[in-house]
Amino acid sequence: MRERLLLPKLYLASASPRRRQLLGLLGVEFTVLVSQFDESSLGHLTDGRVYVQQAALCKAQEVAQRQAGWILGVDTDVVAPEGIILGKPADSAEATQMLRSLSGKTHSVFSGVALLTVAAPGEIIAQELLVVETRVTMAALPEEAIAAYVATGEPLDKAGGYGIQGGAMPFVTHIEGDPSNVIGLPLWSVAELFSRAEIPLWRNPGSIPASK
Repeated sequence: MRERLLLPKLYLASASPRRRQLLGLLGVEFTVLVSQFDESSLGHLTDGRVYVQQAALCKAQEVAQRQAGWILGVDTDVVAPEGIILGKPADSAEATQMLRSLSGKTHSVFSGVALLTVAAPGEIIAQELLVVETRVTMAALPEEAIAAYVATGEPLDKAGGYGIQGGAMPFVTHIEGDPSNVIGLPLWSVAELFSRAEIPLWRNPGSIPASK
């Protein structure tokens, strides 16, 4: 059925600059086409694995109604040790509370990934779904460390109230699993999906940021 697609393009259904940068590390050519799916419609889902998989699929499906090609949908969320899904904090007070709930404990970060093959807008001919889990352990955080980090404003744009690639890096004492998953895109798992879909990898050196 792949012959039905003429030179298919890869579309990333996400506005996240972090995902855009990570995807570039795979050396693939892609275009960002932000999904218009309303995630609030999934508010009834309380299981982290189920939520991220469904959110990733719905994001990709929305773009698939408008565009043919390969559509990559991704969703990443932090799940507190008590099993509560932690999205992006609404304000500094909520960010502070999230960090307190993660302090000195191990939590999970789940990413759902959906890769759709779309022959024509609205015509999905294949789909691949996966969920990746990474376990993250944080040190017991002093209140002044939490306050200083929240004051930077960074937590307000991050699921769970922290960015492991940013100011929260010193807080993390142990990672079990794929670190790129915590940033927002499990690279090796996505690379395997692309290989199965016959999407060329590491063919576009210009998309891979050079080290300094």
